[in-house]
Amino acid sequence: MTIRNKTLFFEIADVMEFTPWRYDQQTWGKFRPDRGAMEAFERLWGYQTDDTEDYGWTKVEECGTALCLAGHAALLTGWFPTKAAPYEGREQASWVSVAKEPNQSYVAGKNVSDVAQEALGIGDDEAQFLFAGGQRWTADDIRAFGRGEPILKHLDESDVRDNEV
Repeated sequence: MTIRNKTLFFEIADVMEFTPWRYDQQTWGKFRPDRGAMEAFERLWGYQTDDTEDYGWTKVEECGTALCLAGHAALLTGWFPTKAAPYEGREQASWVSVAKEPNQSYVAGKNVSDVAQEALGIGDDEAQFLFAGGQRWTADDIRAFGRGEPILKHLDESDVRDNEV
């Protein structure tokens, strides 16, 4: 039996409530708001040569990264994005695959969904539903899950809402 990580659920809910621009359920992780933010992120994570050593949360905020629930669960438990295949001649960071050390290859990383599921202490079906891109969670929903409310209870409720006209 897995035990839910109430603290992590609450930390993610706080991000959603107090810094909503950092949360986007539609993506594992992406850069906002502009190219300058992308370049700052690349310097931070070693995609460009720079002597930056502080890989903490504040640096992620400075470069405008928005993450989904799984991405935040990984970030808040010490995981880093990986280097994906180059696009338009530039290396890309990926939050689909994460690693415990910065600057790791995408193929050497671990699936962010698996990392987040383990960190949050939830089952396979719960993770699949919770991390789905079309979900519209609130901070209150996430705190309720942290307190033990069944995540899949919402599956039935959303099916009913979707079928109502």
